[in-house]
Amino acid sequence: MAVASNATLYPGDTLGIIGDSTNGSQLITAARRLGLRVIAYGANEVSETMQLADVHIVGEPNDGNKLREFGEKCDSVIYESEHVDSQTLKYLEQFTKIPQGTNALEVTQDRLIERAFFDQLNLNSAPYATVISLSDIYESINSIGYPSVLKPIQKSFEPNTELRINTQTDIPAAADLLNERTYILESTVDSQQELVLTVVQGMNGERKIFPIAENVYAQEHLVETIVPAVVSDSVQNELLRITNEVADALEYVGVFEISFAVTGSEDIYVNRIVPAIHRPGYVFNRATNVSVFDQQLRAIAGMPLSDIKLFMPSIMVNFDKSQMEAIRTQWNIKNNWYFHMYAQNKTTEKQTRAGYALVEANSTQQAQEQIDNTEIWANHPIIDFGKAE
Repeated sequence: MAVASNATLYPGDTLGIIGDSTNGSQLITAARRLGLRVIAYGANEVSETMQLADVHIVGEPNDGNKLREFGEKCDSVIYESEHVDSQTLKYLEQFTKIPQGTNALEVTQDRLIERAFFDQLNLNSAPYATVISLSDIYESINSIGYPSVLKPIQKSFEPNTELRINTQTDIPAAADLLNERTYILESTVDSQQELVLTVVQGMNGERKIFPIAENVYAQEHLVETIVPAVVSDSVQNELLRITNEVADALEYVGVFEISFAVTGSEDIYVNRIVPAIHRPGYVFNRATNVSVFDQQLRAIAGMPLSDIKLFMPSIMVNFDKSQMEAIRTQWNIKNNWYFHMYAQNKTTEKQTRAGYALVEANSTQQAQEQIDNTEIWANHPIIDFGKAE
């Protein structure tokens, strides 16, 4: 269906969504508020995204016939997470519009291409070496240092594809991984904070940036996202400068995230770019006047982007199934906690992730005190919250 050149989507048009993360259902809700019809594509027929869509098409990422059917039924297609293969989207471009484009995914799904992108912009990132064999690790470990992390060049979202190397005795464990694919060995930056900037970019180059947030981890898994983050003026200014440079170069329409490691001496390293809505952005569902999902839909529909205003200091805290009894207690007594529960079905039975709470207060310190006083997360073995990668 043809649309005016100054807009990609109007009420009544059909939006296709490909992918199956926790973003899908929230995107469908935002799309319906704009009067859009939604068709979802994926391999998992019982996923929440597929079940909530007006129509769903079951197919594998490489099923050309099903993808063509999907594309031809949609006025526009968006990918809802960074997990979608860029080659799948390139194929779909023959049959429909992909407002986000494929360039950003191609840059960020390959760690070597991503590093070349950082180098092109003169951005600091953690030292690394390309690794094909165990001897490559032994030869480079002295310059990379301990601890370091072995990561596949092609970003993998499968479990157990990375290895943390704390001492030389950990290196032999990399042998099986190296039989499967090529890796990089990446140094660990001794950072004091992980800060994230969430950006939305419109079709005409219009750009809005959400308040700076801080991620907090336990056992390398994301537990909290805090907004606004406590940062010095100099760090804030540098983060905004880098963010605008990246946005200028990325060739992307929609919401994306840049993560930074900041050391105690305020050195700044770029960790990663996620060219999609990322879980830390959920904190803005209540912290700001507009959510990342609403901004994503405005961007890809060709609408003007909303000005972003901080409403309340907020902390997003993730919880798993083992914490649900304690969460139910807070459900009954906290009037400033807002809960989001992930759908549970046959495909999620083995997942421990259950949902998240957005805790509002007059300050992030007050919100943190409330969270700490519950003792729900004290010494809790965080499982399956997923690295913010």
